[in-house]
Amino acid sequence: MVADNFSGTGYKDTLADLPKSEHPYQLAEGLAAAIYVCDTNGYIKYFNKAAADLWGREPEIGNDLWCGSWKIYEPDGITTVLLDTCPMAVALKEGRSVRGKEVLVERPDGVRRNVMPYPDPIFDNAGKLVGAVNMLVDITHLKENEKALKESDERYRQIAAELEKRVEERTKDLNEANLSLNRINSELEQFAFIASHELQEPLRKIRTFSERLETKATTLDDNAQAYLHKIKNASDRMSTLISNLLTYSRLGYLNKQFEKVPLNEVLKNVLSDFEVTIEQKNAVITSSGLPEIYAVPLQMNQLFHNIIGNSLKFSKTGATCEINITSRNLPSEEIKKYQLNEDLAWCEILFKDNGIGFSQEYAETVFYIFERLNSRDQYEGTGIGLALCKKIVTMHGGKIFAESQENAGTVFHVILPLDATM
Repeated sequence: MVADNFSGTGYKDTLADLPKSEHPYQLAEGLAAAIYVCDTNGYIKYFNKAAADLWGREPEIGNDLWCGSWKIYEPDGITTVLLDTCPMAVALKEGRSVRGKEVLVERPDGVRRNVMPYPDPIFDNAGKLVGAVNMLVDITHLKENEKALKESDERYRQIAAELEKRVEERTKDLNEANLSLNRINSELEQFAFIASHELQEPLRKIRTFSERLETKATTLDDNAQAYLHKIKNASDRMSTLISNLLTYSRLGYLNKQFEKVPLNEVLKNVLSDFEVTIEQKNAVITSSGLPEIYAVPLQMNQLFHNIIGNSLKFSKTGATCEINITSRNLPSEEIKKYQLNEDLAWCEILFKDNGIGFSQEYAETVFYIFERLNSRDQYEGTGIGLALCKKIVTMHGGKIFAESQENAGTVFHVILPLDATM
């Protein structure tokens, strides 16, 4: 640094009597950075307020050497730095700028600050050393942040290690659970085989012998004929129950052949199955706008069959059974509302009937397996149909729910994806 009119004389001779506006270091007074100046002998001849605040004291002009600090340490806070070896002393003695030498300054009140000095020698126009100026940058907050970051990083590493350990433990648990689940699935398949063969065989025999007895019903009294009728009905119901339960239990294990399924064709096939019942009930079934979706054809047939069969079963006695089936595409706000996959397009299929209905408080209960709201004497059934519907819809990633009112009919809402889900 070169000074045009830098004087090497004492502070009092050159600064004390000058008006404040003419003070050569007036600009430094307003700076936030600590700045001070020494003469060629190292005596302090000027310091600004920021320097005094940093040091926690005001050095004596012309008497304090090299620095206004009370004490100086190496960054470790233990090793003392002698004043005549501080960065300012080096800059003056060696006539060069000093960079990268961090020090720890201790104030008289014991407070310590991390400081980065930037001393530069001052030369006149002839190249003669006439003093030095030093800017002290307080980096305490940076050091504290650095420490906090290190502690945070260490804590992060500890958390990461703990999480990794937990993941390993959880993975081990899941692997063991999968093995257990595979064993259970295997046992379920064996049970399904037994249910479909071994348990059905005794029922076939019961029905066969019941039918043979019926041919000789003329030789039986009224009570015997009633007992025979009950045996036949019970065996028929047991056979249906086993068949439905088998379908429900195996639903999740069957190969899922997803393909484009036109729901209008599914409805047409189901109505054909119910042709006799529709005629007996004098039912009127209408539909409009059913889409083509990506699904398992057989399961869509089961879904429509069970819901329509439910509406036919619970129609009002003596009244025309009316079932209206419609569809609409779900808008984005409803896709979010039902927490569905927003990357897919969804449709809602409505099955609305004018049957006996039920209290809305049972809207979830009707989908439970074996759950019945009506007496078996009044309405036949196994209590599996709607549970099977819920399982099918869930396997397709959708939702099903019902809105109903006693003696005012029921609306089944079935929400299914139009696109592939897997």
